[in-house]
Amino acid sequence: MDTKEKLLCVGIDLCGDYSQISIYSYRSKEPVSVDFAGTESRYRVPTVVSKMLGKDEWFAGDEAVGSAKLGEAAAVKDILKKAADKNPVRVDDVSVMPIKLLAVFFDYLLNTAKHTAQTEEIGAVCVTLEDFNISVLNVAVKAMEHIGIERDRLAFASHDESFVYYALSQKQELWNNDVFLFDYGRGGLTAKRLYIANERGIRIAMVHTDGFTEEIPYELCENSLSAEYLDNRLKDTAAKLFEKKNISTVYLTGEAFKDDMNLPGFIKYLCERRRVFAGNNLYCKGACYQALELACGRGPEVMLACPQRVTTGIEMKISDRGRDKILRMVKPGINWFEAGCEFDFIVDGAKELEIFLSPVDTREKQLVKVPLTDFPERPGKASRITVSFSFTSDSRCHMMVKDRGFGEFYASSGRVINEELLL
Repeated sequence: MDTKEKLLCVGIDLCGDYSQISIYSYRSKEPVSVDFAGTESRYRVPTVVSKMLGKDEWFAGDEAVGSAKLGEAAAVKDILKKAADKNPVRVDDVSVMPIKLLAVFFDYLLNTAKHTAQTEEIGAVCVTLEDFNISVLNVAVKAMEHIGIERDRLAFASHDESFVYYALSQKQELWNNDVFLFDYGRGGLTAKRLYIANERGIRIAMVHTDGFTEEIPYELCENSLSAEYLDNRLKDTAAKLFEKKNISTVYLTGEAFKDDMNLPGFIKYLCERRRVFAGNNLYCKGACYQALELACGRGPEVMLACPQRVTTGIEMKISDRGRDKILRMVKPGINWFEAGCEFDFIVDGAKELEIFLSPVDTREKQLVKVPLTDFPERPGKASRITVSFSFTSDSRCHMMVKDRGFGEFYASSGRVINEELLL
């Protein structure tokens, strides 16, 4: 077995109320959920930390909740909201940054994973979030680095991406046709359809989402008197979504789909010529498959074009040893939070940069010309520039061009050109 394959791959489903972790088993060749021994819910843990009163001692999960109930510690909830705010938090009369709070929680999760796997070596970690918020992501990166998880061992994903990874990591017979996911949690019902499109010989995984949060709120599943009504609403909703579609598999996740759910009509309809699976660890296990890909290079053999994935490639016309070439700078199918990059070039008389935007669903390319006239004029091959790209969403990219001068011969002017690209 390759050394990399012995490293621990961890998937974390980081949610505002409860979180889960899974680790990849090389024996069974699939992720397994980590059991939080002694907790009420076993496979999920409260997203809570606490600080021992008067001491610099921290707890996380059920231990944090328990210590606060005993009056021994001050608990901190809503960690993700605090990370999004980015402001200091007062805990036991001490000012604490959100990075510290998330670091305590991540450290607890990863130590639990290492204890379960009986190893101290972590190969890769993927964190999946329902709200893919850049403020939270930036804090999470720093929190992981604080506990020793470097950026190159860390990935982030939306729930849509983790759904795709999980579905496509199963036997192909389970995703030959469309795959549906019904996610029925406290925010109401959401239905996601995964389908594979073929564009110019490229297989592309797409996800379409329909929200039913107002029509089918979570409160319906809490009222036993609404059971028959809810059953009919779910069945009718599924029938409309499934109309004229070939569906291989249906997944059910969320707190409303419990082991004792009383939804006979809905379940019977789903099981007609389809495979149906229920469980609340799908996103967590999908993240674990993504961690495995990061560590070992194993992943779906299709391009992902689901939400949070860049679906437009970015290319630039360059000259390489006198020959014109097209350099691919941003590859379509990558998560926008991972898509940032930069390149250095020598300018040989060029007055502008020619950037091509190439959507995956069309052969047409959009040409964007970026003038370099704001930069100082220098002799040919005596100017160096840095071109970088950063993203704030899957459709918005910031391009920056910096004048670097040319070593000892020409100092940098310090000038910068900024361009916003809408993909």
